[in-house]
Amino acid sequence: MLLNIHVKNMALIQEVDIDLGEGLNILTGETGAGKSIIIGSVNVALGAQSFKGFAKEGADYALVELLFAPGEEIGRKISKELDIPWQEGQSILSRKLLNGRSINKINGETVPVAALRRAAGLLIDIHGQHEHQTLLQKKNHLAILDSFAGDAIK
Repeated sequence: MLLNIHVKNMALIQEVDIDLGEGLNILTGETGAGKSIIIGSVNVALGAQSFKGFAKEGADYALVELLFAPGEEIGRKISKELDIPWQEGQSILSRKLLNGRSINKINGETVPVAALRRAAGLLIDIHGQHEHQTLLQKKNHLAILDSFAGDAIK
């Protein structure tokens, strides 16, 4: 579960912390309120996009950090697959643009952007208008069904 989004020096945003609760979280607001910048920043932190076009002009650096409470099974899977230390109960993904280069970290460890993408695939699935990524991938159908049914079908 995504607990917090921290964005600094991205587009029109100087700095913001967004705390998210359990269950469904919805970003709403008028046109120009910054919803797309927040979602774009999350995608940057997950390695899906570059900072190009997002970093604030004239700022020394741009930063996006995501705090997750992934659950022990997923946390240990990330730790094992990516050789990243598991911090009990949480995972922090961050990307910082400094002097034209991106510094990517998971739980404080510097990693390549491919590692961020792999961790992101285990931690979160973002759905926007007309985007149903997980649902359209046949390889995920059984896992979704098993997750929904739980112990009821065993």
